[in-house]
Amino acid sequence: MSPADEDKKKLKVEVLSLGSGGMTLEGISAMQVFLADGSWLGIRPGHAPLVTATGDGELKYRQDDDIEQTVQVKGGILTLKDDLVSILTTH
Repeated sequence: MSPADEDKKKLKVEVLSLGSGGMTLEGISAMQVFLADGSWLGIRPGHAPLVTATGDGELKYRQDDDIEQTVQVKGGILTLKDDLVSILTTH
């Protein structure tokens, strides 16, 4: 894959909540999420697959290389595979 193709890759982010529905964000070029241990995790397209616990806090993201935006999310489980980020919460 050429560097130009890498620049075109984007993340899709799904926040799924058993209590209040969910949210889907597409065209994400970079994101940061607050983890259960109090640290931050940064994710860009092409990141290695992972599973981790998130904490109550902010999800910061850049959509189509625009300014940074922030939404509040409850703690849960984050999975990442093939540029699809899913966060499942129970609140």
